[in-house]
Amino acid sequence: MTDKLPDGFEPYGDNAGFGAAFGPVYLDSANCAMGFFVGPQHLNPIGGCHGGAMATFADHQIAAVRHLVGDGNVHLPTVSLTVDYLAPAFAGDWVHAAVMLVKVTRNLVFSQALITTRGNIIARASAIYRNYTASA
Repeated sequence: MTDKLPDGFEPYGDNAGFGAAFGPVYLDSANCAMGFFVGPQHLNPIGGCHGGAMATFADHQIAAVRHLVGDGNVHLPTVSLTVDYLAPAFAGDWVHAAVMLVKVTRNLVFSQALITTRGNIIARASAIYRNYTASA
């Protein structure tokens, strides 16, 4: 596994609790992107990145656009997450998500991500988060 971080990416979060089991996720706020390296803890029985690991990663997409919603310090819990799995990722792969903020309403935040590795789209995800910034 190569662990050379692409330019612009920095560790996201403190990797406590569930994040510690998943492992590090990296964020490029300037480009609304995030990524992670597929490690042994992410693999399914046939050696591909487990769908649950990919969904966990996809659920982090709010981190990539949080700075565009309010002051960025309010917790925005997940209301809905949809992931379409298109191709596998394997151990050592850098998995990259290009995240787009779709819409912000008084109560909800909508985002979507195209997830790639080795130049191929491997998943797409859409998420809805509860927007507490209006009442914070």
